[in-house]
Amino acid sequence: MRTTDARRWIDLPQPFLWQEAREAGLSHAALSGAVRRREVIKIAPSVYAVREPWLLLDPTELHVALARAAQASIPESVVSHVSAAIALGLPKPQGPVGKVSLTARESSRTSYPDDWRRVLQAKLPADHVSTAHGVLLTTPARTVVDSFRQSRFRDALAIADAALRDGLVQSEELREMRAFQTRWPGIRLAEEGLGLVDGRRESWLESASVAVAHRRGYSVPESQIRIHDLEGAFVGRVDHLWRGAGVIGEADGLGKYRGDLADEEATAEQISEVVLAERDRERGLESLGFAVARWGTADLRDYGEGLCRALSAARRRARPQSIRCLWRSNDDEPLQPWSWPPAESSAAFPAA
Repeated sequence: MRTTDARRWIDLPQPFLWQEAREAGLSHAALSGAVRRREVIKIAPSVYAVREPWLLLDPTELHVALARAAQASIPESVVSHVSAAIALGLPKPQGPVGKVSLTARESSRTSYPDDWRRVLQAKLPADHVSTAHGVLLTTPARTVVDSFRQSRFRDALAIADAALRDGLVQSEELREMRAFQTRWPGIRLAEEGLGLVDGRRESWLESASVAVAHRRGYSVPESQIRIHDLEGAFVGRVDHLWRGAGVIGEADGLGKYRGDLADEEATAEQISEVVLAERDRERGLESLGFAVARWGTADLRDYGEGLCRALSAARRRARPQSIRCLWRSNDDEPLQPWSWPPAESSAAFPAA
């Protein structure tokens, strides 16, 4: 029996559908033989991939690759919700990504006898569809609003912030999409989330922290504020600032302490320099009268108990009425003297 050249499997999209293999002139017998020889692996019903390159993909790459196959497997469907966000390069949820999400235009069928696709049916005008990686998917605005309606709130805010930050969407587009989806399931969650979107936030953790704090009753902080001393010397750019409370919030992801150290083999001395610089920065901020609250991803668990403890402790230490400094939102703006209490109600902390 002749063995099919392994290169013919590699030439197919990865992963590939059985019908795609058949259209390329490959037989079912050839596919069965490749599976027996472990050259090809079965991923889902009628979905296959060449073993070695497939097993080398990371979870994000796997999901994007599966999204192509999922969209090709169901006529009149497009990749949507969090799956579309991942394909657009937006932040993926913390933890398992789950099934590939699709929105089907005119299918009367939304359940399938397998566990790798999640199919929803909804109105899908042509101007709500775009393309990435050769795959049909919802536009960034549709993806953001869909994610707020269907995904965990903190993940959806991270997607929305990143889409705005990366220039994939404008605030007006989000408002128009929210109006289009009036009375759709979950639209009130989308309306709540759109009121929090800020493209100045720089990471999943920063966005998720704001989402969790908001749900716990905290006001929305300002993001990426530059703090200077009274002589104009730069002290630090902070992740979050509640001006009414004099509290600075620092979302401590691993990247913050890597600093400019791109090399994974950084020496202990280089790492210690980064940590000491961060310590000196915090001391400089607190010497001005601010209180710095720090938290990590684990502090968002249990409904944000760790985050709330950090903010409450900082609130007790802060001296907002005694702060003497200059500040600005962007480097090209003039420095402003600190004034307390601030006029903006959004700068307040929760009443306590």
